[in-house]
Amino acid sequence: MALNYNLKAQKGSNFSLHLTYLDGDSNAVDLIGSGYTASMQVRRHAESEDTLLTFASSNGTKWIFGQNGVTAGVTGGSGGIRLNASYTGGTQSNQLGVSGSTGGIFIEADAGTMKNVPTGNHFYEFDLLNGTTTLRLVEGRFTVVGNITR
Repeated sequence: MALNYNLKAQKGSNFSLHLTYLDGDSNAVDLIGSGYTASMQVRRHAESEDTLLTFASSNGTKWIFGQNGVTAGVTGGSGGIRLNASYTGGTQSNQLGVSGSTGGIFIEADAGTMKNVPTGNHFYEFDLLNGTTTLRLVEGRFTVVGNITR
């Protein structure tokens, strides 16, 4: 069962979120070494066909942009999901260039992407994917607050 956690973002400002995935013994899970990728979608309501915001990752330590990064409607942006990341989005690599087993998940969208997301109360879900298995970790409301300054 997924954790229910409500998020709040500012329209036109950078959005970032850091999560840590732990196993039953509270040990960090090596997301890259275990073959995970990740996906997060924001929609007006659960049954909506249109996504307002889509995040995706690859199985690696680098950011993936465009199709596998973050989009708001039809507009691509910079950001995405980085696995085994710190709370700032950075990763530490060993001598083989493989990130450590931090279990960290860093989700980010730039201000240009967030300006295309409508204000209001929306819904999101975050999934870890491994082969044909989908593990929903977190879901809830995704509230976007409008700008006052023009």
